[in-house]
Amino acid sequence: DADICRRRKQKHIKTTMRRRHHGRRGDVDYRLMMLLMELGREISRLEYKPPMTLALMALNSAVYIYEFSLPFTALDVCIHPAKILFEGDWKRLVLSAFYHADEYHLYFNMSSLLWKGVQLEKKFGSEEFLGMTLILLGLADSFYVAAAWMMYALGISSASMNTCAIGFSGVLFAYKVVLNFNSPRMTDVYGIPVPLKYACWLELVLISIIVPNASFLGHLCGILAGLVYVSDVGEMLRSFASWLSALSGHQRTTIRGGILRPNRRREDADVSEAKRRSRASQFRYRGVYR
Repeated sequence: DADICRRRKQKHIKTTMRRRHHGRRGDVDYRLMMLLMELGREISRLEYKPPMTLALMALNSAVYIYEFSLPFTALDVCIHPAKILFEGDWKRLVLSAFYHADEYHLYFNMSSLLWKGVQLEKKFGSEEFLGMTLILLGLADSFYVAAAWMMYALGISSASMNTCAIGFSGVLFAYKVVLNFNSPRMTDVYGIPVPLKYACWLELVLISIIVPNASFLGHLCGILAGLVYVSDVGEMLRSFASWLSALSGHQRTTIRGGILRPNRRREDADVSEAKRRSRASQFRYRGVYR
């Protein structure tokens, strides 16, 4: 088993490095540069520059660019329920969120993070936003492992314990729930009218249809994490995030309803990501997106 894992890792490294750094006429490097420049333009247009959101974006981007200079590659940290539960590889519960499969996976996740993060961080403050992010990440990935184990134990899916998912999308779906919680507004997702507070459920289905290797379970667990966070059960969790905020003197913000301001051009970023992946199959990671 160790030899098989080592060979898979070596093959992954060689294949990914070839795709990233030896594309035809340097296409991969050029594409990544253009996407990062577009993110820079989006940031420059913001009146409020959210420091914690920008730090998270920088961390995710740096991990992607320098992955093979780091101690772990994507295969070492992808959320793999069997390795977490049976081998105690707990680092996967945290690190898997900061690795991405390709340039477009990174770009659309970071674009979505910027849009959601600027609203959440402005509302709750940087410290509480950081605490919220850590809690939602832990909840989403814990739910993922628990759900995979339950499907395996109940005989629903014997493969659920051996999935290998990466990406920040689970946290992004949780952000959506916090942003849209109890919002009375309506929106439309690719022409389908839907209450804003339920839009994440429609996007969950659409993304899974457009991109079969998208992690339906990862996105679903992100939604569940958000629901727990904004519920009465999550009061203790919110108190921890508020405690971080109180250390800096920021007044605690009570979650009463959705704070999302609809933006037709950006609100379907996750579905746009899925459509882009479906048209760029040659760049797909042979694993599971989140």
